[in-house]
Amino acid sequence: MRSLTVQMPNFIALLVLASSLTACVSSIKPETKQSDFYDFGLQKPEQQVDFGLPLESLSAVEAVQHGNIRYRLAYKNPTQVFTYAGSRWSSLPVELLRQQIGNNPKPEARCSLKLQLVAFDQVFDSASSSHGVVQLQASIVERRTRTIVGQTLLSAQAPASSADAKGGVAALNQASASVLNQAADWVKATAATQSCQAQ
Repeated sequence: MRSLTVQMPNFIALLVLASSLTACVSSIKPETKQSDFYDFGLQKPEQQVDFGLPLESLSAVEAVQHGNIRYRLAYKNPTQVFTYAGSRWSSLPVELLRQQIGNNPKPEARCSLKLQLVAFDQVFDSASSSHGVVQLQASIVERRTRTIVGQTLLSAQAPASSADAKGGVAALNQASASVLNQAADWVKATAATQSCQAQ
């Protein structure tokens, strides 16, 4: 009985010490890295695209309607999609494109334009070489009858300067500007043949 009485304070002290250590360990949180956010930079008015027709809608397929920066390893499996863990878009890709479009409503036009973003990916041809790919579905609609008078799928790509999110963002910026200019050329040519400019 005497030995038990002598050891009891030591046992209690050990319990207190263990509890203190547990509390200290639980209060230490692992350092978490904040995500890097990207956009296409500040747009200048002279860089914005004019389609010559009012833009009725600009939408995106669900697969790219999020803030993740997507990439594909075409040299391994071109059908598999990856996203960068530590990098994100500051706004949805469709909004990045919207910033590149001039505000020219042209209410007197007989037709309007509908655009849908269908691809917005960095594609790796090898571990060290990649490019940005942007695809747009463009449709010209007769405003009174709602008839589609022209429709096409446009695609553009630009090389990435580095095999990472930063390089992919820059490539997608260039590819976006290119595909929007392609769309503007197509719209103006198609609208002219359909007499879309005036009511």
